[in-house]
Amino acid sequence: MGAEKKWLFALFSAAFVSVMLFLSSISGFISAAYGYHRTFAPTVPRGAAYPPAFAYYISGDGNDGHRIFRLLLSVYHPRNRYLLHIGAEGSDQERRKLAGLVSSVPAIRAFGNVDVLGKPDRLSYMGSTNIAAVLHAAAVLLKMDGGWDWFITLSASDYPLLTQDGMPFSCFYVGFEVI
Repeated sequence: MGAEKKWLFALFSAAFVSVMLFLSSISGFISAAYGYHRTFAPTVPRGAAYPPAFAYYISGDGNDGHRIFRLLLSVYHPRNRYLLHIGAEGSDQERRKLAGLVSSVPAIRAFGNVDVLGKPDRLSYMGSTNIAAVLHAAAVLLKMDGGWDWFITLSASDYPLLTQDGMPFSCFYVGFEVI
């Protein structure tokens, strides 16, 4: 009888472990234990009854990665879409570092609305290259998500800005008289 009890104990133990592994994989316990965070796609309501959504193109030259990231954090809002670009003068390592900084912010990772442009364009503020880069960014943003209302271009040197939630309501009605 001792051998039969050991066999049943092993069978029930294996069944119990299998059920627990199955349930934990459904609940995400295993993924959290190994450092993987399950991202969810929260929906931000859009439409005429809601505030406008903006598409931001934030660009900079080589060694502007931290300034671009700081500017992103100052204007970030989950409703908006962002495309970050370091010009051809910057290194691929700097682009990877910027992408790492972006992915280190939990809110940005959760909403998934910030991208770093991998193939750099030449940026010169005196000529057509800047216009071409802006048009390329608008095309990329439209391809990724066309649900925005306004397109805004910023440079890494434009740092001290406010989000659309930080602006007083009266800023939107400057020059208009309500009758």
